[in-house]
Amino acid sequence: MPLATRALAFNAVCLYVIAYLLTIVLHEGGHAAMALALGDHPVLYSTSVRTTSAHLTNLDHVLIAAAGPVLSLGQGLLLLGWLRQRRPRSSWGLFGLYMGLFGLINFLGYLLIAPFVAGGDTGQIVARLHVPAAAVWVVAALALATLVLAIGRTGPLLLGVLPVAEQASPEARTGGLRALVLWPWLLGSVALVLLALPAPHPAVVANMVMSPMVLRRAYATGQRAPVQPTGALGLPRPQWLLGAVLVLVAIGFRWLALGVAL
Repeated sequence: MPLATRALAFNAVCLYVIAYLLTIVLHEGGHAAMALALGDHPVLYSTSVRTTSAHLTNLDHVLIAAAGPVLSLGQGLLLLGWLRQRRPRSSWGLFGLYMGLFGLINFLGYLLIAPFVAGGDTGQIVARLHVPAAAVWVVAALALATLVLAIGRTGPLLLGVLPVAEQASPEARTGGLRALVLWPWLLGSVALVLLALPAPHPAVVANMVMSPMVLRRAYATGQRAPVQPTGALGLPRPQWLLGAVLVLVAIGFRWLALGVAL
């Protein structure tokens, strides 16, 4: 692997893991914010929220469970919509792209796993509202189709991170897209599981299962896409500050696992 590609992979892995950890925390923050709005005093953890009030109604619990996925959906639509207008051209742009991808994957992923994970957000909603099993399966199938289609359309955005000269070279394009998709998923998944131990969050498990499928689609569309206009210089050197930020975010994530009463 050329030195520039290794540097790009290092930077991408750091941004990938930071973006995913922040997505999970924002997701849980959505649950906590809704609980607070309903008069509860929840305890926020890095991968869950515990309500403390015995007076919450069934509808309250549904709203709290729905708040996290809805926040993730907003995150995905907002960032991906913005980046379609302003192509990612820097570390910040790539970070925003990963955040947008994870927001969408998180929301649609919860719809997809609803038939299988009763304790997940959507599983709880299904149980509390007594949603018919057939409807749950139909929604899961639609979520899968939407996920593959939507993530596939981000391939040109990933390609646009690379300088034009690299996009024009088949070998350099392949190496660059692998650095942006393959290595972040492989190394990032290991890091995410380790950070989520002893009980990995359902979203982390879903990420490991679904990401190869949907990111492969983004990789494939990036390979076929024409050269993208870009002002990017690429990320040719390791940005060690990203490594330091990753360590700090990981420490904060593990600290939040102890719980913060709100």
